[in-house]
Amino acid sequence: MMLATDVIRAFRRDEFKDAKSVAEVVLLAPVLEIDDFRFLLREFYSGIDQSGLLDIHQLEGIARLVQSAVSGSIESDDLVKVLSLLSTRLRDTHQQSMNYLHQLTMAVSHVLDAMADASIRGLDRERIHEPLSSYLDGLMKSSDPYLVYQAAYAYQALQYVPDSDTLWKVTLHHARSGIQGVSGLVRAVRGIDLNGFMDGLKDIQAGLGGMREPVHGLKTAYDNTAFLEESGREFLEYLKEESSFTSKCAWYPALRGADILIRDGQFADFRKLVIEAPCRHDAPFQWGVCQRLGQVATDLMWDSETRQSAIAFLGEIYRDDDKWGQNVIIKQMILNIILQLSSGSNEKQFAETQLQELGISGDAKKQALYRDIREKGPSDHPLRTTLPPIASPSLLDRV
Repeated sequence: MMLATDVIRAFRRDEFKDAKSVAEVVLLAPVLEIDDFRFLLREFYSGIDQSGLLDIHQLEGIARLVQSAVSGSIESDDLVKVLSLLSTRLRDTHQQSMNYLHQLTMAVSHVLDAMADASIRGLDRERIHEPLSSYLDGLMKSSDPYLVYQAAYAYQALQYVPDSDTLWKVTLHHARSGIQGVSGLVRAVRGIDLNGFMDGLKDIQAGLGGMREPVHGLKTAYDNTAFLEESGREFLEYLKEESSFTSKCAWYPALRGADILIRDGQFADFRKLVIEAPCRHDAPFQWGVCQRLGQVATDLMWDSETRQSAIAFLGEIYRDDDKWGQNVIIKQMILNIILQLSSGSNEKQFAETQLQELGISGDAKKQALYRDIREKGPSDHPLRTTLPPIASPSLLDRV
């Protein structure tokens, strides 16, 4: 692994750490020796900590690094310090664009996911937990549903960090004995114990008062395209209600299970989880599923068949109102995702075909909704935060 070490050294010497060099070095994360991984983590940490203006590329780099960490390469204290740094930068950010805030909030979410997965407990309530909770609560007052959702997601993750052991014990209650933390979740999902995992989700759902009515009374009919804005407001209020200071929701661990299945390429099991999860009618779960499908559809690490299957699944959720409900804001999100894919992805032709099929789906009111959203064009929120492909000259050329 001497070559990987040399690439990291070249990255450190690079005064202008652009998106290309960040993309190149984070690709090494899963194969790095522990010392090299921790050296790279410190390099990103210092770059963010010492920059007066937040370097968005290094922000994405540290988020990707945390996501890619293998067992034993990152300590609990590392995650706490990274979270403290990012939460401070988030709270100190003023009057930035919605996309900027969304990206920073997503980076905080990735760190919180890793902390919940690792069953980290005892997060300093006064110094980190309460200030971050308060700030996320403030973000949930935004009018931007993408930012509100990401803040709600981060808030859910934060609720599980102080007592994350309880989360996984409940979620995996019916899974194999001795399962705890992220390693237990991985074993349960990778071991095709999805039934046990979903039984655990049912326990959480039951603890919240049982199975819920689909999408909590949100707009569930295509009454008129004028209802689109009202539906958006109701969705925001629903997210704020779901992310109250006393609420832990089943959709968060369900989405974490989905993340692991996607990461491991187990898409048949991912589909089973999405279709059968007890929280499948909850709007935040549906939003998170659509978000992940959009990311898969843009990710060139997956083959064309897999990317097209993700787009087709989005189309299925849009069309099948009996199974997924008529939540207008979710339908709008699906159309936004496929519109973006049709204009700037490797699967744009397949996405355009899907759009044409969706345009004739449903009754006249649903078709009117489709025309209204298509005329407005896609959202300017990116489907995923992407780093550019490696290109010459590269760090490897300097080794």
